[in-house]
Amino acid sequence: MKAGALKALAVLAFALLMIGAVLQVDWPAWPSSHTDSNITNDDVAIAMFGSASNQGYALVIFMIGLLLLVALLGGIFLAKEEEKE
Repeated sequence: MKAGALKALAVLAFALLMIGAVLQVDWPAWPSSHTDSNITNDDVAIAMFGSASNQGYALVIFMIGLLLLVALLGGIFLAKEEEKE
């Protein structure tokens, strides 16, 4: 029972960390003056990594990548067959 409670606590802590990371970002609205034809690499870089006035999306993308990595490793662990002696 202790192991189950510890796992549940770890999942809860990770979920709170993910929610906190998403809520921390000041999601900027895309200016209506931008169209698909005049988006530059600088616009994309500022949206992803931020500028002096905002933080950008780097932390959220990192947390999502970490979640996907953990899910992939968990799937591999669950799919692994046990050796029978």
